Amino acid sequence: TFSDNLHLQAKAKLEQLTEFIRSTNGKCSREVKDLDTLRFIMKLLTDIRDRESSMEMEINPIMDMYRMLEYYLDAGFMEKEEIDKKTVLRTNWKKLLKTAEQRTEELSKTQMKFKRTLLRDIKEFKIDVVNFREDFLKNGPMVDGIQPNEAVDRLSRFKEELKIRERKCDSYQGGEDLFALPITEYPDLEKTRKEIKLADSLFSLYVDVLGTLTEWKTILWVDVLERIGDMNTQIENFALRCKKLPARLREYSAYKMLKQEIEDFETILPQMQELCKDSIRERHWEEIKEITGADFDQNGPEFKLESLIAIDMPAHRDDIEE
Repeated sequence: TFSDNLHLQAKAKLEQLTEFIRSTNGKCSREVKDLDTLRFIMKLLTDIRDRESSMEMEINPIMDMYRMLEYYLDAGFMEKEEIDKKTVLRTNWKKLLKTAEQRTEELSKTQMKFKRTLLRDIKEFKIDVVNFREDFLKNGPMVDGIQPNEAVDRLSRFKEELKIRERKCDSYQGGEDLFALPITEYPDLEKTRKEIKLADSLFSLYVDVLGTLTEWKTILWVDVLERIGDMNTQIENFALRCKKLPARLREYSAYKMLKQEIEDFETILPQMQELCKDSIRERHWEEIKEITGADFDQNGPEFKLESLIAIDMPAHRDDIEE
């Protein structure tokens, strides 16, 4: 039992170390095409150098375990593949070290080319960030007077463009760190990121409200009574989320339209609760039609909530309640 457990432990550690050397060797051979792969290879070479000092302390216990097993057990307890892995473990590690040394020499000759490219790219990126900021201020989702649906489309476009620039920024700053250069800051990018986050909080709520109201419009009038409680809860949740939005957003027309949509529904829901009561007669419906100038058949099987929303009940609130 002891030897079986010892063998399992030795084999697991051998497999782990063999796989590390194999995978690291493959990564070390990767061709350096851009700054990201250069940074990856340089970090890998640093990790190999750091591991070199402790590698003997990892290999020796494995070899000690196998020596003990070979001394006390009969031949044949190991398969050929396992024997081969044990035999070439040190040799493969030395080959990896040699490969790492060669790659280090290679990179020392090509680093200057990448450094020049990095400096040129950063210069171009600075101009691009300024242009992106100007485009956002001129054509972004927070431009006053545009329709919320158009603002949602614009927000989606600028979010994708921001992601691209954030990836570039991370790559360039990583390159600067790699070459021990001062890290370039991009205040315009940071401002745009914050404003896109603000806009996202507003328009994600707007999309939720719009989607919910669109769904509610399809509810048949006969089903309204059983769903009115859930609708009240949902509209209260929307009102609370709207109230929690940052004060800076309250000056935008999209915020005002969203707030108005929620408030209108907060007015409509109590009126609908009244209209669902058993005490409501045909004469009440007729008076509502007269007040609003609308024409609908409340007794029809296809009468939906949409018909009541369309008559603009909030505008006639006092008259309808009376």
